[in-house]
Amino acid sequence: MTSWASGYVSDIEYLPGLYVEQAPGHLILACLINGIEPPLLGETFDYCELGCGQGVTANVIAASNPRARVVAVDFNPAHIARAGGVARAAGLENVDFLELSFEEMLDPEKADLPAFDMVTLHGVWSWVSAEHRAAITAFLARRVKPGGIVSLSYNAMPGWTALLPLQRLMLEHAALSPERSDVQVLHALDFAERLQKAGSGVLGSQTLIEQLRAGSAKHAGDEKAVYLAHEYLNANWQPLYHMDTARLLAEAKLTYVGAATLTENFPDLAFNPAQREILAGVPAGPLRESVKDYLVNRPFRRDIYVRGARRMPDAVRDARLRDFGLALSVPLADTKTALDVPAGKAQLEARFYQPVFEALAARPHTLGELADLPALRGQEGGPSLVEMAGILVGSGQALPVPFGLSVEASPASRALNRAAVLEVAEKRAKTAVVAAPLTGSGLTLTTMESLVYDGLANGVPGELPALLAHAQARMAQGAVPLMREGKRIEDPAETQAAIAEGVHWCFENRLPFWRQVGAI
Repeated sequence: MTSWASGYVSDIEYLPGLYVEQAPGHLILACLINGIEPPLLGETFDYCELGCGQGVTANVIAASNPRARVVAVDFNPAHIARAGGVARAAGLENVDFLELSFEEMLDPEKADLPAFDMVTLHGVWSWVSAEHRAAITAFLARRVKPGGIVSLSYNAMPGWTALLPLQRLMLEHAALSPERSDVQVLHALDFAERLQKAGSGVLGSQTLIEQLRAGSAKHAGDEKAVYLAHEYLNANWQPLYHMDTARLLAEAKLTYVGAATLTENFPDLAFNPAQREILAGVPAGPLRESVKDYLVNRPFRRDIYVRGARRMPDAVRDARLRDFGLALSVPLADTKTALDVPAGKAQLEARFYQPVFEALAARPHTLGELADLPALRGQEGGPSLVEMAGILVGSGQALPVPFGLSVEASPASRALNRAAVLEVAEKRAKTAVVAAPLTGSGLTLTTMESLVYDGLANGVPGELPALLAHAQARMAQGAVPLMREGKRIEDPAETQAAIAEGVHWCFENRLPFWRQVGAI
C-alpha cells in the first residue's frame, strides 16, 4: 500500500465497467418517478464523476452527449492516464480527466471546476475515510448547482453485519504480505477458511466464504481476485447506515429523493404487506429509509439526492413524463410480465403491457405515445406513466430516452465504440462497452455481440453470411474459449455451431436495436 493512496488499494487498477444508473437519463427518470423536479437540462449540461476508475462510464456519457461537459476525477494516475488515452484516441473533446484527491478538489488553484448539474460516485463513499467523506460533502456544497442531482452507491448497514469480522481479518492478514493485492486477498481468504473450518463461530458460514470465492455475478476467473481486493482490502472500508449518509449530506443542502434502483421506489414491489404496515408508522425521513434496510437486509444502496428538492404536482410530473422516451432493450420474445421482485412475484397485466412491448419492438416511443395506444388509452386499470417507466426500466427491459427520439451518432462515439469492440476481437477483453447516443448512455456487449459489431465497424456487409465469416475468423485467431452452461466447449463442431447460433441471434436481435439507439 502506498502512502498517497490513504489506505485505498492502488497497486492494481479497478475493473472497468459501465454503471448505467449513473447516466443522466436514468437520474432524471428517478427524480420524475419520485415527483421531484430534475435539473432543466436539454442537450447541454455539466456532469461530474468522482472516483471514475478507468473512465468507462465518463467516456461513454461524453460520447453519447456531445454537447455536455463531463469532468471525471480519480486519485490514481494509472486510471487517469488510461481514461484520458481512450478519450484522446476517440477524439472526445468534451471530457476532462483530472488526477486529484478529494482534498485537492477543494483547492481552486488545483481544481478550476464549474458548477455541476449532476455529480455521481460509484464505489467510493463506503470505501474512503470519514475525513474524505467530509471533503466530498464540502465539494458537493460548493459545486452542485441549485436543483442539481447527486447519486452515490455504497455498502449499506445492517446488510453487511455478518461480513464485518471477516473483512477485518482479511485486511489485517493481507497487510502481512508484500505481494500484490489480488494475491493477498486470496491468501487472506484461505486463512479465513482455515479458521472457519477449525470451529470459528464469528466468520459466518462456509457458504459465505464460498460465495466470496466464486466472485460476483459480474466478475469471475482472473477478475475475481481484483474485485475482491478492491471490495475488501481498503483500510477505510466501512458500510454505512443510510441515516448517517443522509445527515452528512444534509450539510451540503442535499435531500434524499429516491433510489436509482428504480423498482425500490415502489413499496408494493419492495415490501410485503406486514413490512408496509410497519413503514406506514414511521415518519418519512432518514430513519424510515434505514428501517427499509432492516426489513429487507439490503446490503447495497444507490441513493439519489437533490440540492434543493422541489416537489412537482402530479399533473406537472405526468406532463414531463409524456415527453420522456423508452427504448426496448431486450428482444420482443424475451419480454416478460411476470417479475421477480423483493416482495415476491409481481404480475403485469399482459393486455396492457404486451401492446407496449410490441410498439417498442418496432421503434422507441415516448411515454405519451405508449399511453395513447388503443389498448391503453381510456382503459380502466391501465398502468400510470410512473409505473410504466419505472417498472420497464427497473426490470431491465427498457432504457430511458431523455432528450428526444431522434439521434445521430457522432464521429467520436463511433471511434470509441470501434476501439471497445477491437479490444474483444483482439482477445484483450471479454466484453465491450459502447456508446448509445439516443439513450445518453451506453451498452455492454458480450463477446459474440462485440465480434459482430467489430465486423460492421470494419466494413463487413450487414448480412448474416458475411458477419458469420468475420466472427469465425476472429475466433480462430485466439484461444478464447466458448462456454455453455458454465462449461467450456471443446468439440470443434460444437464450437462452430455455437458461433453460428450466436451470430444469428445477434443479427436478428441486436443489429436493429443498435441502429435504433445510435450505437452504430
